[in-house]
Amino acid sequence: MPILFSAVACERTILSHFASCDGNFMDIAELVLAKLPQCNNKMTYSHGTYLLHHIIENNYVYFCITDKLCQRSRTFLFLNEIQRRFMSNKKQTKEHFTTVLAAEMYRYNEDYNTITIRKGELDELNKIGVGCSEDLLGERILYVNNPENISYSTISYVGSTPERISVSIVSPRLYIVFIGVAILVIAMSVYMFGFISCGIVTGIGVYCLLCSCVKAEDKPS
Repeated sequence: MPILFSAVACERTILSHFASCDGNFMDIAELVLAKLPQCNNKMTYSHGTYLLHHIIENNYVYFCITDKLCQRSRTFLFLNEIQRRFMSNKKQTKEHFTTVLAAEMYRYNEDYNTITIRKGELDELNKIGVGCSEDLLGERILYVNNPENISYSTISYVGSTPERISVSIVSPRLYIVFIGVAILVIAMSVYMFGFISCGIVTGIGVYCLLCSCVKAEDKPS
Protein backbone atom coordinates (compact mmCIF):
# COMPACT_ATOMS: atom_id res chain seq x y z
CA MET A 1 0.00 0.00 0.00
CA PRO A 2 1.34 3.43 -0.90
CA ILE A 3 3.11 6.30 0.74
CA LEU A 4 0.85 9.16 -0.40
CA PHE A 5 2.71 12.27 0.76
CA SER A 6 6.13 13.18 2.09
CA ALA A 7 7.83 16.37 3.22
CA VAL A 8 11.00 17.73 4.78
CA ALA A 9 10.76 20.70 7.15
CA CYS A 10 13.08 22.79 9.26
CA GLU A 11 11.31 23.41 12.56
CA ARG A 12 7.84 24.48 11.31
CA THR A 13 8.76 25.54 7.77
CA ILE A 14 8.23 23.01 4.98
CA LEU A 15 11.26 23.00 2.69
CA SER A 16 10.15 20.44 0.14
CA HIS A 17 7.18 18.13 -0.36
CA PHE A 18 5.61 15.74 -2.85
CA ALA A 19 2.14 14.16 -3.13
CA SER A 20 1.39 11.19 -5.38
CA CYS A 21 -2.33 12.05 -5.52
CA ASP A 22 -4.64 14.96 -4.72
CA GLY A 23 -5.58 15.74 -1.13
CA ASN A 24 -5.31 18.37 1.60
CA PHE A 25 -1.91 17.03 2.62
CA MET A 26 -0.27 20.42 3.10
CA ASP A 27 -3.01 21.58 5.49
CA ILE A 28 -2.54 18.42 7.55
CA ALA A 29 1.27 18.68 7.46
CA GLU A 30 1.23 22.30 8.65
CA LEU A 31 -1.12 21.45 11.53
CA VAL A 32 1.07 18.54 12.59
CA LEU A 33 4.28 20.58 12.41
CA ALA A 34 2.75 23.31 14.56
CA LYS A 35 2.14 20.85 17.42
CA LEU A 36 5.07 18.46 17.24
CA PRO A 37 7.59 18.58 20.10
CA GLN A 38 10.95 20.21 19.46
CA CYS A 39 12.94 17.27 20.85
CA ASN A 40 14.35 14.45 18.73
CA ASN A 41 11.84 11.63 18.37
CA LYS A 42 10.07 9.24 16.02
CA MET A 43 6.33 8.66 16.08
CA THR A 44 3.31 7.31 14.20
CA TYR A 45 -0.17 8.80 14.57
CA SER A 46 -3.35 7.03 13.52
CA HIS A 47 -5.86 9.18 11.62
CA GLY A 48 -8.91 7.31 10.32
CA THR A 49 -7.75 5.02 7.53
CA TYR A 50 -4.39 6.81 7.31
CA LEU A 51 -1.16 6.98 9.30
CA LEU A 52 1.02 10.03 9.90
CA HIS A 53 4.72 9.28 10.51
CA HIS A 54 7.62 11.54 11.40
CA ILE A 55 11.25 11.65 12.40
CA ILE A 56 12.55 14.73 14.22
CA GLU A 57 16.29 15.21 14.52
CA ASN A 58 18.26 18.42 15.11
CA ASN A 59 15.26 20.64 14.28
CA TYR A 60 14.64 18.89 10.95
CA VAL A 61 11.37 17.00 10.44
CA TYR A 62 10.93 14.15 7.96
CA PHE A 63 7.23 13.49 7.55
CA CYS A 64 4.98 11.25 5.48
CA ILE A 65 1.36 10.11 5.19
CA THR A 66 0.42 6.54 4.25
CA ASP A 67 -2.71 4.47 4.19
CA LYS A 68 -3.26 2.21 7.17
CA LEU A 69 -2.21 -0.96 5.33
CA CYS A 70 1.26 0.36 4.57
CA GLN A 71 3.87 -1.42 6.70
CA ARG A 72 5.46 0.81 9.33
CA SER A 73 8.79 -0.92 8.70
CA ARG A 74 8.67 0.21 5.07
CA THR A 75 7.60 3.71 6.09
CA PHE A 76 10.47 4.32 8.50
CA LEU A 77 12.99 2.79 6.11
CA PHE A 78 11.71 5.39 3.64
CA LEU A 79 12.00 8.24 6.15
CA ASN A 80 15.51 7.12 7.15
CA GLU A 81 16.54 7.17 3.49
CA ILE A 82 15.00 10.62 2.98
CA GLN A 83 16.91 11.85 6.02
CA ARG A 84 20.19 10.45 4.68
CA ARG A 85 19.62 11.93 1.22
CA PHE A 86 18.70 15.34 2.61
CA MET A 87 21.55 15.58 5.12
CA SER A 88 24.10 14.51 2.51
CA ASN A 89 23.44 17.72 0.57
CA LYS A 90 21.33 20.32 2.38
CA LYS A 91 22.25 22.96 -0.20
CA GLN A 92 20.28 21.29 -2.99
CA THR A 93 17.32 23.24 -4.35
CA LYS A 94 13.74 22.69 -3.27
CA GLU A 95 12.82 21.55 -6.79
CA HIS A 96 15.68 19.04 -6.86
CA PHE A 97 14.69 17.47 -3.56
CA THR A 98 11.05 17.29 -4.67
CA THR A 99 12.34 15.01 -7.44
CA VAL A 100 14.23 12.97 -4.83
CA LEU A 101 11.04 12.58 -2.75
CA ALA A 102 9.09 11.44 -5.83
CA ALA A 103 11.78 8.94 -6.84
CA GLU A 104 12.09 7.46 -3.35
CA MET A 105 8.31 7.25 -2.93
CA TYR A 106 8.16 5.31 -6.19
CA ARG A 107 10.97 3.00 -5.07
CA TYR A 108 9.45 2.24 -1.67
CA ASN A 109 5.94 1.85 -3.11
CA GLU A 110 6.58 0.03 -6.38
CA ASP A 111 10.14 -1.34 -6.39
CA TYR A 112 10.66 -2.67 -2.87
CA ASN A 113 13.23 -5.28 -3.98
CA THR A 114 15.86 -2.56 -4.52
CA ILE A 115 15.74 -1.34 -0.90
CA THR A 116 18.79 -1.90 1.29
CA ILE A 117 18.02 -2.55 4.97
CA ARG A 118 20.85 -1.37 7.19
CA LYS A 119 21.74 -3.09 10.43
CA GLY A 120 19.51 -2.07 13.31
CA GLU A 121 16.94 -0.20 11.22
CA LEU A 122 14.17 -2.72 11.75
CA ASP A 123 15.08 -3.30 15.39
CA GLU A 124 14.34 0.33 16.26
CA LEU A 125 10.75 0.00 15.01
CA ASN A 126 9.64 -1.49 18.33
CA LYS A 127 10.81 1.67 20.08
CA ILE A 128 8.71 4.00 17.90
CA GLY A 129 5.47 5.00 19.61
CA VAL A 130 1.97 4.95 18.13
CA GLY A 131 -0.63 7.54 19.09
CA CYS A 132 -3.94 9.06 17.99
CA SER A 133 -3.94 12.19 15.84
CA GLU A 134 -6.77 13.93 17.74
CA ASP A 135 -4.32 15.84 19.92
CA LEU A 136 -2.58 17.16 16.81
CA LEU A 137 -5.44 17.71 14.38
CA GLY A 138 -8.55 18.08 16.52
CA GLU A 139 -11.54 17.61 14.20
CA ARG A 140 -9.61 18.29 10.98
CA ILE A 141 -10.07 15.49 8.46
CA LEU A 142 -7.60 14.32 5.84
CA TYR A 143 -9.19 14.20 2.38
CA VAL A 144 -7.55 12.06 -0.30
CA ASN A 145 -8.82 11.93 -3.90
CA ASN A 146 -8.29 8.74 -5.93
CA PRO A 147 -5.47 7.18 -3.87
CA GLU A 148 -5.57 4.16 -6.22
CA ASN A 149 -4.57 6.38 -9.16
CA ILE A 150 -1.20 7.64 -7.95
CA SER A 151 1.47 9.39 -10.01
CA TYR A 152 5.16 10.04 -9.38
CA SER A 153 5.67 12.73 -12.03
CA THR A 154 7.01 15.95 -10.53
CA ILE A 155 6.13 18.07 -13.57
CA SER A 156 2.73 19.16 -12.29
CA TYR A 157 3.88 19.58 -8.70
CA VAL A 158 6.65 22.15 -9.10
CA GLY A 159 5.25 25.67 -9.28
CA SER A 160 1.92 24.67 -10.79
CA THR A 161 -1.42 23.15 -9.93
CA PRO A 162 -2.34 19.75 -11.42
CA GLU A 163 -5.03 20.02 -14.09
CA ARG A 164 -8.45 18.85 -12.99
CA ILE A 165 -10.93 17.34 -15.43
CA SER A 166 -14.63 17.59 -14.66
CA VAL A 167 -16.90 14.80 -15.87
CA SER A 168 -20.68 14.94 -15.57
CA ILE A 169 -22.83 11.85 -15.52
CA VAL A 170 -26.47 12.00 -16.62
CA SER A 171 -28.63 10.19 -14.13
CA PRO A 172 -30.55 7.12 -15.46
CA ARG A 173 -33.67 8.57 -13.86
CA LEU A 174 -33.38 11.54 -16.22
CA TYR A 175 -33.54 9.24 -19.24
CA ILE A 176 -36.67 7.59 -17.83
CA VAL A 177 -38.31 11.00 -17.57
CA PHE A 178 -37.35 11.81 -21.18
CA ILE A 179 -38.79 8.51 -22.43
CA GLY A 180 -42.01 9.04 -20.50
CA VAL A 181 -42.42 12.53 -21.95
CA ALA A 182 -41.77 11.21 -25.47
CA ILE A 183 -44.44 8.51 -25.11
CA LEU A 184 -46.92 11.07 -23.82
CA VAL A 185 -46.22 13.40 -26.76
CA ILE A 186 -46.72 10.56 -29.27
CA ALA A 187 -50.01 9.51 -27.68
CA MET A 188 -51.36 13.07 -27.65
CA SER A 189 -50.26 13.61 -31.27
CA VAL A 190 -52.11 10.50 -32.46
CA TYR A 191 -55.23 11.56 -30.62
CA MET A 192 -55.18 15.19 -31.81
CA PHE A 193 -53.61 15.13 -35.30
CA GLY A 194 -53.74 11.58 -36.65
CA PHE A 195 -50.89 9.27 -37.67
CA ILE A 196 -49.28 11.47 -40.39
CA SER A 197 -49.02 14.57 -38.25
CA CYS A 198 -47.92 12.33 -35.39
CA GLY A 199 -44.81 11.33 -37.35
CA ILE A 200 -43.80 14.96 -37.82
CA VAL A 201 -44.39 15.86 -34.18
CA THR A 202 -42.56 12.74 -33.02
CA GLY A 203 -39.53 13.59 -35.17
CA ILE A 204 -39.37 17.07 -33.69
CA GLY A 205 -39.70 15.64 -30.19
CA VAL A 206 -36.90 13.08 -30.71
CA TYR A 207 -34.61 15.81 -32.11
CA CYS A 208 -35.20 18.02 -29.06
CA LEU A 209 -34.60 15.03 -26.76
CA LEU A 210 -31.25 14.23 -28.39
CA CYS A 211 -30.15 17.87 -28.19
CA SER A 212 -30.98 17.93 -24.47
CA CYS A 213 -28.96 14.77 -23.83
CA VAL A 214 -25.92 16.11 -25.69
CA LYS A 215 -26.00 19.39 -23.74
CA ALA A 216 -26.33 17.53 -20.43
CA GLU A 217 -23.30 15.34 -21.19
CA ASP A 218 -21.15 18.26 -22.37
CA LYS A 219 -21.91 20.43 -19.33
CA PRO A 220 -19.06 20.25 -16.73
CA SER A 221 -19.91 19.29 -13.16
